Amino acid sequence: MTVLHSIFDFLRYHFPFASREYDNDARPSVLQFEPSKLLCERDSIVIAMLNSPDHESTCYVISDPDLPDCPITFVSDGFCAFTQYPRNEIEGRNCRFLQGKGTEKADVDRIRKAIKEEKGTSVNLLNYRKDGSTFANEFFISPLYAEGGDLAYFIGVQCPVSKLGPGQCAANVG
Repeated sequence: MTVLHSIFDFLRYHFPFASREYDNDARPSVLQFEPSKLLCERDSIVIAMLNSPDHESTCYVISDPDLPDCPITFVSDGFCAFTQYPRNEIEGRNCRFLQGKGTEKADVDRIRKAIKEEKGTSVNLLNYRKDGSTFANEFFISPLYAEGGDLAYFIGVQCPVSKLGPGQCAANVG
């Protein structure tokens, strides 16, 4: 099963993503990701699901590999709420700004490898909020393809978890 299928299944069976760490009763987002590149049908379906009212608290970003350093070009309200960063401090940046001293280099290397190879992956990751507090998340990243088969975007989805996986420093989880 591909990582995109994992994201799709998670969206289908566990929406909306709920977490005690941000308000699940937040008003629906008025912002939806509207790709400037025509996506293939499968990836268009994933985006349509994320844009549905049931997913306004979903924690995800879209980045553009055609731009230098693959910056975030869209950020969901759920991502802003969960990380405590306002949209204007996220868009235009690479996702690495969430990393800190407790983020495992091996996890970051796995993500970089997936991006370089245009493949999906998931990793149990320790990241940092704007206030410096840590959070553990299952991070899924997957390429999104244009109708012609070329790489169009990457989607990154963060699912809160209560602890990190084996070999990771659970004592740092906020």
